[in-house]
Amino acid sequence: MKLGAKWVLWFLLVAVYAGVIGGLYYYNVFKFVFDKKLQNEMVEMVRYRAPSLVQQLVARPKGEATFREAEIMKSLIRNDDRIKSLVYLNYDGSIRWHENTKFLGMSFPDYSSEVGFDTRSVADSFRSRLPRAVLFDKGESYDMAIPLLAKDNMVAGVVNVTVSRVSAKKLIETSMVRYAIGAFIMMVLIGGVLYLFLLLKIVRPLGALKDGIDAVTMNNLVLDFPARRDEIGDVAQAVEGLLGKVREDIKGLENVEVMSLEKEQRWWKTIFAVMVPKGTRAIVVDENNNILYTNFELNFPGKKQVHLLDLFDSRQREIIQVVGEAMENPTKVLRGSVENKNVQCVVKAVQLPDDAGKNRIVLVLEPEK
Repeated sequence: MKLGAKWVLWFLLVAVYAGVIGGLYYYNVFKFVFDKKLQNEMVEMVRYRAPSLVQQLVARPKGEATFREAEIMKSLIRNDDRIKSLVYLNYDGSIRWHENTKFLGMSFPDYSSEVGFDTRSVADSFRSRLPRAVLFDKGESYDMAIPLLAKDNMVAGVVNVTVSRVSAKKLIETSMVRYAIGAFIMMVLIGGVLYLFLLLKIVRPLGALKDGIDAVTMNNLVLDFPARRDEIGDVAQAVEGLLGKVREDIKGLENVEVMSLEKEQRWWKTIFAVMVPKGTRAIVVDENNNILYTNFELNFPGKKQVHLLDLFDSRQREIIQVVGEAMENPTKVLRGSVENKNVQCVVKAVQLPDDAGKNRIVLVLEPEK
């Protein structure tokens, strides 16, 4: 898998992981904020009317609600569709106001046994003198109890409200959708910038470095890559250093080969001086028919490598045939006829034993008598 594809895959995995973790975090934050907002709104709505209610409760601690109190309770239900039900209680827990008039004046134990409260929020509110909100109905509603405090912080009565969480849930869902959209846009922007950086600063330079390395040949041991002051530039410098060492090694091998060839030529000169009669021409060629040494002067100015065919006309196929047979039959002396400088000569060819990985063929040209 390419580096860019791996990066995209890892970025997507990290983005999904961060999005899920962030989603869980913000969901709980939104839930806390909007649920608290819902609860505070209910408490403030009752407390806004608390002075009037407390005044009526102090004037008549027990019994049913006055016309003023009943209107306040009805207005609460009528003006806020989040309120599902409402119960107004006296200081002793008896029912002061209820939508169903048959429960008016009913004691707390009787109402609890006959109808029952959804949670213990009312009892907790009487005891703590603080508003209480308990989630029930599988998280769909809050059972809230809001105490009405008279002088000396005494509980004069309690308003029990069942509040729907539909509006809060909608706000949470809307906020989560906005979070998801915002997170997606941020991931795209951040991912786009990072991928552009990866593409321009890593992927493309690596591709250029690859092309430069591919262009290196034995005849051109130079890396064509611009200098960079980063890790990719360090790699390019390392490759250039390696190529420099290869050039030095090749140069050393060429020097060794030249010295070896000079030494071999001196060796052939000595051999030919002793073994080849005067007036007889001797030639040493390699496996490619390149001339390595002769006991006579070659007149090919400016030509570093002389081929056997440079000495003989290509129409003189007999010498080529003799050399070919000699290569196929090592150590066997083969004979033929060739014309050299208008002189008909007998040619002898033999391939010497390959002792050092070098094939050498010796040709001896003797004028015919």
